[in-house]
Amino acid sequence: MAIVKKKAAAEATAKAFIAGAPDAQKTIKRAGKKAIITVSIGPEMLAKVDAWAAERNMSRAAAISFAISNLN
Repeated sequence: MAIVKKKAAAEATAKAFIAGAPDAQKTIKRAGKKAIITVSIGPEMLAKVDAWAAERNMSRAAAISFAISNLN
């Protein structure tokens, strides 16, 4: 009996290769209607954000979103 590779694995490999090309379109990860991003924040600033959020029973993400939405 011959061993056959699954097509899904080959297709996923091809898509990953194409996505890695320099001229490939950037993909945006989404959770519902919100985009998932990565941000670097220093430890002192992160502690301040966490403390501020905890005082208001908010998550870190909610606190950061709230602060950004109140920018003028």
